[in-house]
Amino acid sequence: MMTLSVAQANDMDKFFRALGEVESSNKATAYNKKENAIGIYQIRKLYFIDSAQPFSHKDCYNPKLARKVCEAYFKRYEPQAYYLGDFETLARLHNAGPAWAKKKHLTNKYWGKVKKALDSQ
Repeated sequence: MMTLSVAQANDMDKFFRALGEVESSNKATAYNKKENAIGIYQIRKLYFIDSAQPFSHKDCYNPKLARKVCEAYFKRYEPQAYYLGDFETLARLHNAGPAWAKKKHLTNKYWGKVKKALDSQ
């Protein structure tokens, strides 16, 4: 099983702060009724199901559990990007799902927002 180094873990913390800033202004109680997206990372029900975590979608209001969902999702669909700290790939995956590369152009604006949030830290 691969793990992140301390430096990589610190970088991943920055990525998650940026992701939370873009998705919800880092508000754990955020809710998008139209998409049923909840919590700091605005996790939708199908994203949650894909993560195969042993709790409920509503638990994604808890930032620690929401991060576990995202990490499991990233490791499932883009494990190399996760372990290499390829934040662009992870942001695009988070935004558009596993087929993001087929519609990369649709995630350009989103990646730009995440990159700006990362760069401002």
